[in-house]
Amino acid sequence: MVEVANKAAEAAWKIKNLKDYDRRLERAARRVDELSRERGEAALVIYEAALANSGRPAEEVRGLVRRFRETFEDEDEPLTIPRVSGIMNVGGDEWFFGEEDLRLMTGRLLGQFQHRVAQYNYVDEREVLRRWADSHDTALFIRRRICDTEPIAGVVPGVDLAMMQHLRVAAGGNTLIPSAGVASVLETLGFGQAGDDYEVLARAEELALHLDLPAPIVGEMLEEFARESFSDFPEPPEPEEPQEETEEAEEQEPSEEPEDSGKTE
Repeated sequence: MVEVANKAAEAAWKIKNLKDYDRRLERAARRVDELSRERGEAALVIYEAALANSGRPAEEVRGLVRRFRETFEDEDEPLTIPRVSGIMNVGGDEWFFGEEDLRLMTGRLLGQFQHRVAQYNYVDEREVLRRWADSHDTALFIRRRICDTEPIAGVVPGVDLAMMQHLRVAAGGNTLIPSAGVASVLETLGFGQAGDDYEVLARAEELALHLDLPAPIVGEMLEEFARESFSDFPEPPEPEEPQEETEEAEEQEPSEEPEDSGKTE
């Protein structure tokens, strides 16, 4: 962990000392804010995360979610988790790119979080989802590499680390998605090749701590670097070696006490 922290500190220096750092930071923050506003209802956050597991482009996934909202949005009946579950129970697979497995997974996830919401009295569905995403327990299951035993989303068949992270980010959690692009940029920044996505996630979150930024914003910045194939990061200055002070030994002459010439009679 000490080595990761040292590399994260060096990588943070490289990013902060980019000439266009402020502009990149502003773009990333704006993008995170736009996505947060667009996602809205908790049920659609869960729906989007399940659709992302299809491997289709993010814009295509969000486009289908928007179309679902436009089709079923009703001022008198908000798109709560129970209502969206009911719609999907009677609907076909067209809302899931024709994949039955995605429909079943979405239904199970909605059911799991419906039980979670029922445990909280008078708490908004979206807030319940955010608390789950940011809870110490949820993060601990991931840190220990046992996300498939996490008692809410983890017990649903087909939910892996990537999907769990997508759901946490979409729910407003302070984390990011460990994509191949993020892994590539971290390697360029000096972390070396990661063994798996868990290691990528740990490194990226450590970098966010050293940048003193929310992890989703750092994730957006890293993804932008990846899209640009950016590698021209500045190098930190070499640490100055302490100069050895050579002190000349001073010859100390023994002080001679004057002889007492007086005689005592």
